[in-house]
Amino acid sequence: MKNIIKILALALFVLGASIARAHDKSVAINDAQKAFLSQYETLRAALAADDLSAAKKAAETIASNAPAATLAKEGETQHAAAYIDAAKKLASADSLDAARDAFKVISKRAVHLASSQKGYYHAHCPMVPNEEGNWVQTTKKISNPYLGKKMPTCGSIED
Repeated sequence: MKNIIKILALALFVLGASIARAHDKSVAINDAQKAFLSQYETLRAALAADDLSAAKKAAETIASNAPAATLAKEGETQHAAAYIDAAKKLASADSLDAARDAFKVISKRAVHLASSQKGYYHAHCPMVPNEEGNWVQTTKKISNPYLGKKMPTCGSIED
């Protein structure tokens, strides 16, 4: 009985350690994740310019070139699949509103991957409902993908 308890305690410790590492923002991103962030920047810039055609093309690239396994930090493969699905939805969006709605899901992934990485800035727009106005960009000058040309500089860089 003592051995079973020890084994269970060890298993819980290992599980807890692996979960903690999966969400460790100090872990460097790999080349596939960097490629995703580069493609994401193209998508973000297209939405900031109100260019639905370019946004759809960028989303199609993300969906076809980024298998879930290469986008996920260790232990997060199942979560990455949701962002690929959102990219597919954006690639077939029929309006900027629909594209921007799907972009929210993709941005969650980008914010997570880019956190603590040099050259990426987490931005937030307070005008987007439900605190979902987060995105990543490569410059400190705000270029808002959610409001586009209506309010291109709405938002701030988050620490």
